[in-house]
Amino acid sequence: MIKRGDRLEVDRVLSFEQVVAEVMPFIETPLSLEIQLGQARMTIRELLDLEPGSLVELKKSAGEPMDVLCKERVIIRGEVTVLEDTLGLRVTEIVDPDRRV
Repeated sequence: MIKRGDRLEVDRVLSFEQVVAEVMPFIETPLSLEIQLGQARMTIRELLDLEPGSLVELKKSAGEPMDVLCKERVIIRGEVTVLEDTLGLRVTEIVDPDRRV
């Protein structure tokens, strides 16, 4: 005999399986990610005055996690790392894993 609580759990599992079945055809679809190092606010004059060697102060402190955005929504946070001669990102946090993409 299935109790009310057990029935709810069965419904939840079935709906999860349905979601996975609907997503599977798209699982290899490439998405563009944006890794946001920081932000700055400046006037048009300040922007026009920039030249090679100019420094722009960002609204992030050194060591603060970087944001990874997909479709303009933060989905991951991580720290910058160096991989041989290239920069990389070590994932430190998955932001709201139930609503990733």
